[in-house]
Amino acid sequence: MKKLILMTSALTFVGSAAMAEITLSGKATVAYGNWGTAAGTPAAFSFNTGATITMEQTAGDLTYGAKVSIDADAGTVSDGVIWISSNVGKFSFGIDAFDELEAVKPSTAPDINGVTDKSKYGDVKYEGEFGAVSVTVVADAGMGDTPGAVAPNDIPAGSATWVAMIDYDAGDWSFGIKTDSTGYSKVNAAFDAGNFNVRGNADTNNAWEIGVGTSFSGVNAEVAYDSTGKTSVSLDGKAGDVSWKVAGDSNGGVSASIDYTMDALSIGVAYDNDDAGTAGLKDRGDAADLILTVGYAASDNLSFEVKANDVNEYEVSMTAGFTF
Repeated sequence: MKKLILMTSALTFVGSAAMAEITLSGKATVAYGNWGTAAGTPAAFSFNTGATITMEQTAGDLTYGAKVSIDADAGTVSDGVIWISSNVGKFSFGIDAFDELEAVKPSTAPDINGVTDKSKYGDVKYEGEFGAVSVTVVADAGMGDTPGAVAPNDIPAGSATWVAMIDYDAGDWSFGIKTDSTGYSKVNAAFDAGNFNVRGNADTNNAWEIGVGTSFSGVNAEVAYDSTGKTSVSLDGKAGDVSWKVAGDSNGGVSASIDYTMDALSIGVAYDNDDAGTAGLKDRGDAADLILTVGYAASDNLSFEVKANDVNEYEVSMTAGFTF
């Protein structure tokens, strides 16, 4: 009911601001295959449709707007955001709309790759830019999912109720700090001199990582080391219509990809042995070890794709976009 009220409030902009800038966009996808399913699952058709209404208007020094997203395949669930901005920053409100606050619900089981879906539960957001300094604050106002609430809309008790981030960008170097209501903090810093760069981050959980990179003859290289003792090396580059990347780490993880793009046609091959499934089962979907993708963009709003992997999964799809 709360989401319905919010959506209705956002839609009042249509009637009250006749001169507002209003954009309606939508996307529809039809696919056939068994991509991302269990071994032996037969191919089937799937559909996904959605629409977004965005409204914005300026009144003096203020700009205000609203956005409503509708996903027909999720039971016509709508999610609305209302915002107002001025020279002091932008204030936004939306029930469970901001993923700077997100958590895994206890009732959410991990998939075959050990990945769990995270639920965003931020309701209020502030964004401000003051020269080279940017500030973001997101809080849970208790309007939807909230820490310690009753299932099924439960976020684990003890999860952060607010998070704040401050970043400073001086061009060649940058610095940032993140903290939340639980006492967790993380700092990061980076220096980029063009053909040489260094980065690092550390948090209050004693986790840290440092990386040093360089560029030579069109190739980018980086070596990183973290608090777990893992050393990682990555290389990437581009030559004409071909781009590539290879990476490996001291834990035995290896990945590589090569992509070819010419006008509307794109072809990609990717390999990754670091996503091995659990209980002796192989990965599903795009976490498989070997993936082949062929795409064709007939226009900016119409595209076709064929993908297949080494665990006998495949999919043929068409996606159409619409903007009014």
